[in-house]
Amino acid sequence: MTTRSDAKNKKLELKGKAEVLVGQVVGKAIKAKGVADQVESDLKNAGADLKNAGKDLKKAAQRVKKATKKN
Repeated sequence: MTTRSDAKNKKLELKGKAEVLVGQVVGKAIKAKGVADQVESDLKNAGADLKNAGKDLKKAAQRVKKATKKN
């Protein structure tokens, strides 16, 4: 995951937390939006982690293939 993506996701998470706090004072609609933003951020982070895990798995498979290749 890039630093830019990390920053965008963190911004979204913090925005969501702020909306939850405001929602406690103002109303449930904003609170629900804040929770939704936090969930969106979590899903994006999980997707990025999954993508990175796939890349790591591919690299590991290539190393195994190279190590077992007959010379």
